[in-house]
Amino acid sequence: MRKFLKFVLIAGVVCFIGLPVTFVLFVMVMALLGITIGIGSAILALIFTVLKVALMIVLPIALIVWVAKRLMAPERTY
Repeated sequence: MRKFLKFVLIAGVVCFIGLPVTFVLFVMVMALLGITIGIGSAILALIFTVLKVALMIVLPIALIVWVAKRLMAPERTY
């Protein structure tokens, strides 16, 4: 009888305290993980967008400058 009462007490503690606490901790960890991944992916997307816009502006200007230098350069003789 004593072992049974001890088993019932431990089972009750696990079911009514352990499982809810474990569930709350699981939810908190998943939320923090989601926030971390979300912020990280937002930062990466912002970096890629800035690079894309910079390349869309810088590369055509560099090409125009290169073509202008080639057109205005004196003839080269080899």
